[in-house]
Amino acid sequence: MKPSLKPMLVSAALALLLSACASPPPPPPPIAPKPLERTCDTHEDTDVSGNMTAEGQTTRTTTRTVCVTQ
Repeated sequence: MKPSLKPMLVSAALALLLSACASPPPPPPPIAPKPLERTCDTHEDTDVSGNMTAEGQTTRTTTRTVCVTQ
């Protein structure tokens, strides 16, 4: 009795078809961005106007804050 090649060919063809239909692996997870850095600078200006003896003196203080996020 001679072994038949037909069952072996059918199983090999079936294995080839099933492996071709397999889905690709999922993509790698995205790289997390580095945390943002925030730096703030505060500038304070004082303006004095008027004459202290005659009109009265006025003092104005201006505060300015500048923040940068990188």
